[in-house]
Amino acid sequence: MHETAAFSPAGISSFFEIRDRRPDGQPFKDPAYAGARGGGLVISRGVLTRVRLKRAKRPSVTVRINGRVAKEAKTTLSAISRLLEVSHENYAIMIDHRVKVPIGAGYGASAAGTLSAALAFSEACDLGMSVNELGRVVHAAEIANGTGLGTVGPLLTGGFVITRRSGGPGVAVIDRLPVSSKLKVVSACIGPISTKRVLSSRGLRKKVNELGRAAYRSIVTDLRPFNFMKASRTFAFALGVMSPETARLIELMESEGAIGATQNMLGQAVHAIADEGIAQHILRSLKKRFPRVRAFSCDLDFAGARIV
Repeated sequence: MHETAAFSPAGISSFFEIRDRRPDGQPFKDPAYAGARGGGLVISRGVLTRVRLKRAKRPSVTVRINGRVAKEAKTTLSAISRLLEVSHENYAIMIDHRVKVPIGAGYGASAAGTLSAALAFSEACDLGMSVNELGRVVHAAEIANGTGLGTVGPLLTGGFVITRRSGGPGVAVIDRLPVSSKLKVVSACIGPISTKRVLSSRGLRKKVNELGRAAYRSIVTDLRPFNFMKASRTFAFALGVMSPETARLIELMESEGAIGATQNMLGQAVHAIADEGIAQHILRSLKKRFPRVRAFSCDLDFAGARIV
């Protein structure tokens, strides 16, 4: 039996513009060209995935999330099934995701889990594929299953990112804001929002794209973190999928000294950036005022997804 492990940081989207169709309105034939333009944070919390495989008469894939069999992990199942075809071998595969961020609330857990599984599987069976090639398989699985649009590329890049051209790894153009490694991220989660619902709603798609274009234009003229977070906050409040409690979390974080705070895309969850000492103060205030909310502070991750 072979066993390998890989880690992918989580990714928080601050604003986005859907670009999953050609100008004529038809889906891209190659999903590598579908995606989103936007920006956000790659954080030090994420998903550690262990892959165990052994040769078998028939291929099989079992996925566990935090110790529980997860038949709903369709993005991981799709990507690994594709990589099994590439391997031309039959394996019984056990994938164990250890997820350190809330699931379904705009932390990119699906992309992080699938990407770390793909890296670990490739290492275990010596596929000989590049990181971008593996990333494009994961990106295609995200598009096919409606769990994300453009998360994979940033997770391979790391840091405070802005996607200037949409698409999968090797197609997208991703820039990184030059920020201090001492900058902290504070986040708090109430619950999920269905990504599929937003992507399938014509009215919401139109609104996302109008607001996303405006946010992008504002940000690229001034790439300082304060302006990035300010434009992202404007995007989030105008989009109208924010609960009153989520709005109160943002207001608290800003009043306690955050450089900026906004809603996770997509989730009833928020994120802020702050200097080191201020971040701990914000976290204490969150836990005191909102004791039932899952809150944490962490670093930016500048290394990106990797085998460990």
